[in-house]
Amino acid sequence: MFGRLLRVLIGFLAACFGAGLTMVLFVLTPAEITGLPPDVASDRLAKAAELAAAVGVHTALFAAPFALVVAAVGEALRNRNWTFYALAGLVIAGLGFLAQHSTEVEGQPTIVNNYALTAYITAGFIGGLLYWLLSGRLAGGRVGEPAIQAGTTAMGGAITGPSTPAARPAQAPSAKTDTSGKPPNNRDKPVESAATGAGNGTPKKA
Repeated sequence: MFGRLLRVLIGFLAACFGAGLTMVLFVLTPAEITGLPPDVASDRLAKAAELAAAVGVHTALFAAPFALVVAAVGEALRNRNWTFYALAGLVIAGLGFLAQHSTEVEGQPTIVNNYALTAYITAGFIGGLLYWLLSGRLAGGRVGEPAIQAGTTAMGGAITGPSTPAARPAQAPSAKTDTSGKPPNNRDKPVESAATGAGNGTPKKA
């Protein structure tokens, strides 16, 4: 249990930092950094890392309740599909975009534009993939363990799954029965009687 919680926590923190770094790279693009002198570029990279950490903390504070629900569902269902966590990241990023837009003051610059929306969507997608890579693909236990089988009844009945013994193959008809399933008639008895009589009877004169 402790190992699973630690795995989920590491995946969540990595996802938040990855999403924050993605947001920063939309502000300070790689093309802009590569065009700077080496000393200036290194200074910008250091500031970008600090800003990514700050944005990651802000992302973690906002996304924690939603991510907790996603992680709990994924662990309970042993969902190891990357699309589940990627879509969850997109949904959380969309909620963050709406929350940021709701705090805007009238007359101030707004984030409602294609570039900002693309940044949020990309950050959510990257965050979801990072969580899947570090934690989601191991949801519910080890990779080799089977997922929870469906088939429980509404009142908590037994689980049906591969453990149910398979039906035995139909056996071939016994030699003592014919194809109709009935015991054969005494077809061989006359032959046996004749053989017995020939062995035990008195030989006839020529």
